[in-house]
Amino acid sequence: MLGFVFMLPGIKHLKFVDELISFSFLAVAVVDCIVNSNWRYYRLLWIISGILTFYLIYSLLFLKYNTPIAVVSDWIIQMKPFIPFAVMYAVRPRLTKTDKIIFKILTVIASLFLVIILIAGYEAIHATVLHIAYTGIGLFISAMIYLYCSINDKGRVSRQDLIAAIIMLTAGLGCTRAKYYGIYIVAVFFLLIFRPGMHRKIPVKYILAGTATAICVIIVAWHKLDYYFLTGGTGIYDLSIIDSYARPVLYITGSKILLDHLPFGTGLASFGSFMSGEHYSEVYHEYGINTVYGLSEHMPDFICDTFYPSLAQFGVVGVILFIAFWVYIYSKIKYYLCIDGNTYRYCYAIGVSLIAFILIESTAATTFVQTTGMQCMLLLGILCGEAQRIWESDPQRAQNNSFSWTRLRITNWT
Repeated sequence: MLGFVFMLPGIKHLKFVDELISFSFLAVAVVDCIVNSNWRYYRLLWIISGILTFYLIYSLLFLKYNTPIAVVSDWIIQMKPFIPFAVMYAVRPRLTKTDKIIFKILTVIASLFLVIILIAGYEAIHATVLHIAYTGIGLFISAMIYLYCSINDKGRVSRQDLIAAIIMLTAGLGCTRAKYYGIYIVAVFFLLIFRPGMHRKIPVKYILAGTATAICVIIVAWHKLDYYFLTGGTGIYDLSIIDSYARPVLYITGSKILLDHLPFGTGLASFGSFMSGEHYSEVYHEYGINTVYGLSEHMPDFICDTFYPSLAQFGVVGVILFIAFWVYIYSKIKYYLCIDGNTYRYCYAIGVSLIAFILIESTAATTFVQTTGMQCMLLLGILCGEAQRIWESDPQRAQNNSFSWTRLRITNWT
C-alpha cells in the first residue's frame, strides 16, 4: 500500500523512496528466511540477486568504465524492480475486502489528482510529477489496481467498476504520448474484447480488418518511429551524421556494444543507465558519441532516456536473461487461462496489460527502473503468485485444462 501512496510523490519529490521500499521488501524476505527457514520460497529472488551480484563483481573487478560508487549505485537501481516482484510472488498475499476498498479509494483520489493537474497545464504538471508522460502512467497503474481490487470471488467485475477503470485509462490519453496510445489499445482489447479461445472463432475478415488497422496505426505513428528509432527526424539513415540525434544513437551504439563485448557487456553504470551519465562513463568516449547532443559529459540529459539500450551493459547473456524473465512471467499469467479462462479472464487481462505496459514504455523511457515501474512489478508479483497458488491447489484440473487448451489451439491451426 505504501508503494502506491508514494508512487506520485516519488517521481519528483521523494526520489529515494522507491529504493527504500524495494530494499525493505528484501529485508523482510531475509528476516522471513532466517526466522522461519523459508529460503526455498524465495528461490527466484536469490537467482535474480545472484545474477545481478555477478555483474556487480564483474564490473568492479574486471572493468574500469566507471567508478565503484557508480557501479554499486547502478546495481541498486537495477535490482529495484525485481525485488518487489520476487517477494510478492513468494509471499502470495491475499487482499482482504477492506484492503481492496482502501486501494480503490486511493486509486480514485490519485486519478482525480492527475486529471486536475492535466487540466491545470504545464506548470502544475512540472511542479507535481515533472513530466506529462507520468500522468498517463499514473492513470494506467491506478486503473489496473482499481480493476484488480474490483474482481469478486467469482472472477466477475461489476459494470460500474469496469466503466470506472476504462474512464481512468481513457483520461490517460490526455498525456498525448504515442506509446500510451499503444498501451491503451492493448488494455482495452483485453478488458473488453478478449475471450479465452476467441482466436478459434475470429472470421478471416476480422483478421484482415485488424491487420489493416495495425498498418494504419504504424503509418500514423511513423513520424514518431522515424524520429526515435531510425533517422532522428533527418529523413536519412546515415551513421556519418549520427551525432544529430540521441535516442537512435543509443540504440545503434548499444547494438554495437553487444557485438563488441561478448558475452557480458560493458558492465554496470557503463551505458544507457542513469549512473552512466551521473558519473560519466568511458564507454561514450570509446564509441565516439560523447559529442552527441544530450549524450555529452557536460549535457548527459538524454543518456537515461530509454531502457532497452542499457541492456548492452549486460551483454548478450543479459539480453537473453531479460527475455527469459518476461517469458517466465507470462507463463505464470497464462495459468489463469489454463485453470479457468472464464473465471480468471480479468486477472489474465490485467497481467498481460501490465507486461505490455512495461515492454512498450521501455522503448522510450526508463519506467521499468523507476517508482512507477516498481508499482507495476508489485502487482505483477501478486498476480503471478496468486496464479501459482491456484495452480498448485488443484494441479490435476490445471493440467487437464492446460492440455485441452493446447490441443484446441493446435487443432485450430491445423
